[in-house]
Amino acid sequence: MAADQEVHERNRPLEEAAISDFSERDRELLAKFGMTEEQMERDERMAESETEPDGLTGRVHYGMHLDQPDEEMISVSIRVPKSTLDELTETARRYHISRSEYMRRKFAAPVG
Repeated sequence: MAADQEVHERNRPLEEAAISDFSERDRELLAKFGMTEEQMERDERMAESETEPDGLTGRVHYGMHLDQPDEEMISVSIRVPKSTLDELTETARRYHISRSEYMRRKFAAPVG
């Protein structure tokens, strides 16, 4: 019985390595910062979650954030090729904001 347990203990690192998605380099970096694979996976789940607050991105503000928040907003219509509109829509979707909000931010960005 003791021999079986010894073989199992010897094979354990191989079994764990087969299950883990972390490379040896990943493990070295985790060790350098005093983290375990479990901590990293937990932090990854929290950062990827759309519902858990993670403190990584800070507070999300919607709307235009210029120096004059009380200034009246007006609507502007522009004509753009459909491919450009599709690109704007897709980029806004990746940022999890509306297309209008994405375009406001682009217009408010410094030129140059």
